[in-house]
Parts: sequence; structure tokens; C-alpha cells
Amino acid sequence: MKAHWAKAAALLLMLAGGYLVARETGLEDILRDPIARTRALATLRAAAGVWWVGPVFSLVYAASVAVALPASVLTLIAGAAFGVLKGVLWVSVGANLGASAGFWIARRLGRSALEGILGPRLGAFDRVTGAAGFTGVLTLRLLPVAPFSLLNLAFGLTTIRWADYALATVIGILPGTVIYVFFADALLSGSASAGHQAPVRALAAGLLLAAFSLLTRWMLRRRTRHAS
Repeated sequence: MKAHWAKAAALLLMLAGGYLVARETGLEDILRDPIARTRALATLRAAAGVWWVGPVFSLVYAASVAVALPASVLTLIAGAAFGVLKGVLWVSVGANLGASAGFWIARRLGRSALEGILGPRLGAFDRVTGAAGFTGVLTLRLLPVAPFSLLNLAFGLTTIRWADYALATVIGILPGTVIYVFFADALLSGSASAGHQAPVRALAAGLLLAAFSLLTRWMLRRRTRHAS
């Protein structure tokens, strides 16, 4: 087997292995099953005050993101379990670690496979993605509908510099993280104070999310017009 095919197979096996680990550890159930999610949330809320729980959550978040598992559910759980400030902290740490891990996995395995399979035909793809750079990554990170975990792998297949990618990721994911964590803290925490304030806070979070979505779409349209 040629080296590029072996690397492509290794990337697929790594992603499949991550899914199997998630299934065996119960993480997959938490991501897709509301009942399992509720139980996990209750357990995490009860232990949230222990000093090592937040860092461990960040590592689980990072590992999930690195193998392209969806992150939005974990973001909401963090907001409900840790509150706004700690929720944003642990999600941001986990998301950025996972984003860099996914990027380098794809860069070391997937990128080499593409070069071996496509050869010179990869040039046009490289010119487009390389020109996007920091601004392109930042724009996609700001879009609330862009699949975070899959984008990490996709960016790793390009020639975008890791420094541009990492900085754009740190900046680009922060607004959405704050809004989603705030929203989850208002709706899902279950504490007495949040219960009384939930309608107002949920409305505020909804308005922030709508404004954020409109702003990022405007930015994308503006960028598209300038590019053309």
C-alpha cells in the first residue's frame, strides 16, 4: 500500500476509533440521548465545585472535538453545570485544544494523503484556501451554523498557517461560546435564582444569538462582495 493511502486509512481509523471510544464510555449517549444528557448534567452539576472537574471536562471536550464529534451539546452542558464564567473558561480551553489537535491530525495524515492522491491538481485548492488565511478562518468561526469539529479537520487539509488558524479560532469562537453558555445557564441550570430569571435571560440570549447571526451573515456577504 502506498504511503498516502496508508495515511488516509490511518486518519479514518483514528476517527472511527474516537467514535467507538465515545460509544463505549457513554459519551455518545450523552450527545444524542436527552435522558442520558440529563443524568450526566445532574452528575456534573453535583461535582462542579471539585477543582479537577473543570479541567477534566475540558480534556473530554478537546478529545471529542479532535475526532470530529459534535461540540454544541457539551457547550450547553458546560453552561448549565458550571455557570457562565467557568462554563466559558472550560469550553474555550477544550475547544481550542481540540481544534488544534484536529487540525494537526488532518495536517499530518489527511494533507499528506491528498498530496499523494491529487498531486498537481491540488494547486488550485491551495491557492484559494491559502489566500483566505486568518480572515477566512475567522469568518467561518463566527458563523453559528458552521460545524466546528468538521471545520478543524477541513482546515488541516489546507495550507493555512497554524498560527493564523489558532488565533482566528481563539477570537472567532468566543462570542458564540459566551452566548450559548449564557443561554444554557439561563434555561438548564435548574437553580432557584436562574429559575426566576430564566424568561428574561432566555430572551436576552435569544436576542444576542439573533443579532450575532445577522452580524456574521452580513460579514460573510461583505467579504464575498469584496472577493468578487
